[in-house]
Amino acid sequence: MKNPIIHLACLMVASLPLNAAEEWHTFTDKTGRSFEGRVIAIDEDLEKTTVASRKTGRLSEIAFRVLSDSDITYLKNWEPEEPDTAEPETEHLGEASSRLYPRTKQEIRDRLRKIKSRDAPNGIDRDQQKTVNQLNMYRYLCGVPDDVEADPKMVEQATDAAEACKKHGGLSHSLGHSTNLCNLAAGGGMFASVKQYINDGGSNNRKARGHRRWCLNPPMGKTGFGEADRYSGMISMDSSGGKKPRDSWAYPGKGFFPKEYLHGNAWSLYLTERAPSTADIKVEVYKLRKRPQKKFSSSEEIPGKALPVEFISTYQNAINFEPQPQPITGRGLYWVRVKGGGVREGYLVELY
Repeated sequence: MKNPIIHLACLMVASLPLNAAEEWHTFTDKTGRSFEGRVIAIDEDLEKTTVASRKTGRLSEIAFRVLSDSDITYLKNWEPEEPDTAEPETEHLGEASSRLYPRTKQEIRDRLRKIKSRDAPNGIDRDQQKTVNQLNMYRYLCGVPDDVEADPKMVEQATDAAEACKKHGGLSHSLGHSTNLCNLAAGGGMFASVKQYINDGGSNNRKARGHRRWCLNPPMGKTGFGEADRYSGMISMDSSGGKKPRDSWAYPGKGFFPKEYLHGNAWSLYLTERAPSTADIKVEVYKLRKRPQKKFSSSEEIPGKALPVEFISTYQNAINFEPQPQPITGRGLYWVRVKGGGVREGYLVELY
């Protein structure tokens, strides 16, 4: 049998310059064969790593599954050495800018990596934990607690709900089998379902964006995911976390927000109390030319381009709106202002 480490697809044939200050690590596969290399990158799913060989300088991809347990632990704790390219006034947050940027880009990178690398507790398999980690990453980015845990009982319930949808041949919350407690999705499996719930597309979901709202519900402390063929379920109606928000939260989240986590054409603002009726509020979105130094008031002129907001809806504590043109996917600075019906909210979103 060929060596699972050595028999790898080379990503770059040219040798890399070796730096004595760089961290080298001896990798050992499950058969005991080893080589010395330096980690260049790790994929988002924590399933493979790109490593530069110290001997040849070549880059190769290595699957986690062929490596020793100690190597996997090393990779999960590995942190890239990235240059600090952000502007000083936002990367070293002062009192004023911290109101606009709740966390720095580096803090976001560090936290997402830690959430992604959380190990499964007893009774929870790796795929289940990977999915819960994904949910917690979105929750962190949107400003709500990111400590939701997988619960074995809820996993059973969610799997039962997915099986019921499979038998029914479609999605319904009226099938019994815990379907009334679940977010439900079709296609892509349970890991992909997290993105589906956050996107919450489709004309039937447009007004409430209820799947997204449940995913970002601050008191959620436990959940469970299940799948059956193309159907999946997520137990969403949990409040065991018991944490009450002191401020509003949003999707996309306030301050810096990685653009790859923005899906679909709808944004949401969540209040700590019930939202007023749609007729009573006004939602404005401006694309800014440069970073503001302070929050804008509810009445002052915003120095940017006003974007049309052609659809606004309220549901429970949520205000859902669709700035145009859609979808917004690239880098950019946006100021969101919501007022009326007792609401006076303004916040910055910087997609990067």
